[in-house]
Amino acid sequence: MVFRLADDLGTSPDEMRRGDVLKSIQCYMHETRVLEEDAHEHIQDLIDKTWKKMNKNEFEPFLLPQTLIETAINLARMAQFMDKHGDGHSSQDDVMRHRILSLLINPIPLPRP
Repeated sequence: MVFRLADDLGTSPDEMRRGDVLKSIQCYMHETRVLEEDAHEHIQDLIDKTWKKMNKNEFEPFLLPQTLIETAINLARMAQFMDKHGDGHSSQDDVMRHRILSLLINPIPLPRP
């Protein structure tokens, strides 16, 4: 759920102009007749509540293997990272390129002993 909602929060106006399908924000606005800012707050609140549930469940006995739970949590983290400041998938800006390179490619400098 975090993955989907984080992506919706990062939806760019360009995607909507291209005719992309309605996201949770637009659906909530339509159903409740609220402003876009209020819809953003509601979706962010849903994300926060879902994180609390996921963090609670991570430390309780569960029927699913721990690796599966950790993978789901890491996917949610990645989605929020990619979409924190807009659409991290279809935008071609240097900010996202730099983040990905820093995270996955460039070595982390460590002090020498």
